[in-house]
Amino acid sequence: MGSFFPLLLVGMLVFIFWSSRSQQKKQDAAISQLKKGDKVVTQSGLIGRLVELEPRYAKIEVAPGVKIQVLRTSLSGRDADDTPQKKDEPSSEKKS
Repeated sequence: MGSFFPLLLVGMLVFIFWSSRSQQKKQDAAISQLKKGDKVVTQSGLIGRLVELEPRYAKIEVAPGVKIQVLRTSLSGRDADDTPQKKDEPSSEKKS
């Protein structure tokens, strides 16, 4: 019973390490697929259009003429509302 606890502890640490590496790979893949003009969201909740993507920094236009520079690692990915709408698909806006 005494050797079971250290073995369990090591197993938990390996699982935590593996899980965080897996999440990091998914995040890196999502960021690498971004391109100029994509609507992106940052970890702090800022939403804007991607203007420039450099190895360390990204420039985002949050309002017309207002561009901010953030760390590339602070990007969460593409905004969920940025899905292109098909022409034959009805608009979500109500018509009067």
